[in-house]
Amino acid sequence: MDTTILLDILKDEFRIFQDKLYIALARKEKLVAPSILFAELMPQFKGNTKELNEFLEEHKIRIEPIDIDSAIAAAQAWMKYLKRKKKVKCPQCGWKLNLKEHFLLDFYIGGFASAKCSAILTRDRDIYTKYFPKLVGYEDCLQQEQIKR
Repeated sequence: MDTTILLDILKDEFRIFQDKLYIALARKEKLVAPSILFAELMPQFKGNTKELNEFLEEHKIRIEPIDIDSAIAAAQAWMKYLKRKKKVKCPQCGWKLNLKEHFLLDFYIGGFASAKCSAILTRDRDIYTKYFPKLVGYEDCLQQEQIKR
């Protein structure tokens, strides 16, 4: 589980992605997320951990610590990303600067999902497709199931 879907629910945005979570809940899927997701959601609850825990419990999402296999998968993808990222030239001083579009947190979530889960539920599929190619998107699981029918 990626943070984006839960933010969509809290902000009532991107209904199509919210619906994927509700499909997973209806199908009684086991939803698990790394502890980093908890930290990313804290500002939405103004630091109220009780309310955040209630929200996660209501949505049947279990939080787990990041283990070493998840951290290794995250680090390997992060290193790939760092090699590929673009450099931009500062218009004032001419120094080449690294342009970051993603954060290490995204890679921890991807590493966790690739090490512990059969699929990832996210709105930000591009990063996971590019840096965790073996990780399946939950929407792909739903499509494959429809094809089998």
